[in-house]
Amino acid sequence: MPMQDPSERFVHHAMVVMLGLAIVAAACATTIHWLSPVQQPLDLIVPPTMLVLFAVLLIALLRQPRWALAIGRYALLASGAALVAPTWLYVTQAVLTPGLPLITTLPPISSLLLILVLMVMLFFPTPQAFRVALLVWILVAWPVLVYLLLHPLEMETPRGRDLLMAYGPALVLVTVLIPVQRGLAGKIERLTLERARLEIIANHDPLTHIANRRPGEQILQSILADRIPAGVIMFDMDRFKAINDTYGHPVGDRVLQKVAQHCERLLRSGECVSRWGGEEFLVVVPHVDAVGLQQLAERLRATIAELSVEPAQQVTASFGVAMIVAGDSLTSVLQRADRALYEAKRQGGNGVVGQPVT
Repeated sequence: MPMQDPSERFVHHAMVVMLGLAIVAAACATTIHWLSPVQQPLDLIVPPTMLVLFAVLLIALLRQPRWALAIGRYALLASGAALVAPTWLYVTQAVLTPGLPLITTLPPISSLLLILVLMVMLFFPTPQAFRVALLVWILVAWPVLVYLLLHPLEMETPRGRDLLMAYGPALVLVTVLIPVQRGLAGKIERLTLERARLEIIANHDPLTHIANRRPGEQILQSILADRIPAGVIMFDMDRFKAINDTYGHPVGDRVLQKVAQHCERLLRSGECVSRWGGEEFLVVVPHVDAVGLQQLAERLRATIAELSVEPAQQVTASFGVAMIVAGDSLTSVLQRADRALYEAKRQGGNGVVGQPVT
């Protein structure tokens, strides 16, 4: 089943990349340790094991994209275990073996710890992420830091200072900054959603749920700027005031709603009907000729005439159509459509009149 949620797609793509890079890193570590002249048993076991595990997780992710978040957490858990095991082994070995300094035996895993904490902060909810990051720090960084503090000569070496910085200030900085970044990203996302919501409110008529005058004008302006063959249909409900006066405004509202719904269903993609004001509507029709525009107006008129809204019974509308011609402005084309609409009203309503270019 394809993923529809953009956040799900992002997590899936991020996990594919992360697992792919993890496989490459595990393969490189496996090769390096196997070719090393001095080999430690754990170094020969952990990297190839992680290589196989990451490959299995990647295959599972590709087959089941919706498992991305769970697979990511399993990968992080396995990565944490792969860091904890050598850390405690080599720290214990250095403590129990005089003359065997930790700085010469501990594998270069400090950067991997930073990456692991970064991934934890990204894939876990913030409160849970802090607890997991703290647990990772206690299991991996704490024993190394305690060892270095108890062995100042090793701490003063370049490797010792590097471990001290990586497991201390650098790790704390990453742990603090990632939630801040997530908070800012969340605020930006909320602002974006709020802006989109306000845009919808600004562009849609709350009664009929179709476009209002603002997007109708914008679409028409865009068509005029692009100089594509197009036309407009302006229509107005006949004797609508009488409907409101006789049956009440709720009935009049239902009439407008049904008219808007049925007209919108008749339109093709790219054609737009908007509530122009009161009981007046405007249809903008791109890529059409005069005959096609007239035929569409007739279909709209017939559709409205077939509507029955109790207790108002039959409702009708008058239509004015106008093709856009060279040199037209928003005002000029709307004026021609309005004059045609006025003529249709004068003729008794429930008709379509085309306004010639003067």
